Amino acid sequence: MSRLYPRNRDLSQPLESVELRVQAADEGRLDLFLVRRLEWRSRAGVQALIEEGRVLVNGESRKPSSRVRAGDTVTVDVRRENTPPAPPPLHLRVLYEDDHMVALDKDDGVVVHPVGSHQQGTVLQELHRRAGGGPLPHLIHRIDQHTSGVLLVAKRDDVRSAMGEMLERGEVAKTYDALLLGCPAWEEREEDAPLASVLDSRILNRVDRERGKPARSRFTVVRRLPFAAHARVSIGTGRTHQIRVHAAHLGHPLLGDHLYGDGIPPPGFDRFALHARSVRFLHPVTGAETVIEAPLPAPFDAALAFLAG
Repeated sequence: MSRLYPRNRDLSQPLESVELRVQAADEGRLDLFLVRRLEWRSRAGVQALIEEGRVLVNGESRKPSSRVRAGDTVTVDVRRENTPPAPPPLHLRVLYEDDHMVALDKDDGVVVHPVGSHQQGTVLQELHRRAGGGPLPHLIHRIDQHTSGVLLVAKRDDVRSAMGEMLERGEVAKTYDALLLGCPAWEEREEDAPLASVLDSRILNRVDRERGKPARSRFTVVRRLPFAAHARVSIGTGRTHQIRVHAAHLGHPLLGDHLYGDGIPPPGFDRFALHARSVRFLHPVTGAETVIEAPLPAPFDAALAFLAG
């Protein structure tokens, strides 16, 4: 997740402002600082925000050319005054639903919640539309735009909080299907390698055994293919890009991974091939063991057939 957005903020409500803290390496012109941090905005767009009074430095308006210094707090109003036309309703496939939560089968390419330049056509906005003025749903977790499969949504905030704590404790078992580049020499491999962000990047993670957070992934080869492998991946933690980083660290990045691999997608995919296949947990309200599974999407099956020759 970008440094602009607190890692554990409630994503059920649209973001109205972001607060940025200036570091020593960020010192310089205000507009250039914002161009680096608001990566979806052009310099002209950033200068317009400042001129409109939608940027405050330590609570005060400034000019685009004014300097920011280490320790300054820059607050940016990111609300959109001219809302673009609403996109067509999303088709949401429900895998499971009860009085407390719902599990969806998310398509590859669909954004889960508004962020950065993706402000329209998200899963969360469609859920809000369907709420029809009733209680708003809350995302329990997130999956990447280009990852398909199981997405959990809570109908109440107490359920979201309970499930969030279970995720942090590793009490939600998550399994993924992945297409790996190359043919692993092993049938099963557990990667226990802490992950931390790359210091000069807003999105990249890497294995870092000194300052990283614990991350564990178990890879099991399901099927060997020429130059590739279909693997099942079980994770007990949910760090950003965890499977992608661990796969690359093992020498077998995901096919089509533009950040950690060669970036050449398999047929039917825009990016990497990763599918959130299933989740297993004890229901936070009923205590019942709950297993939810999403079948492989058609593009994944088609890629398997193509790679098999």
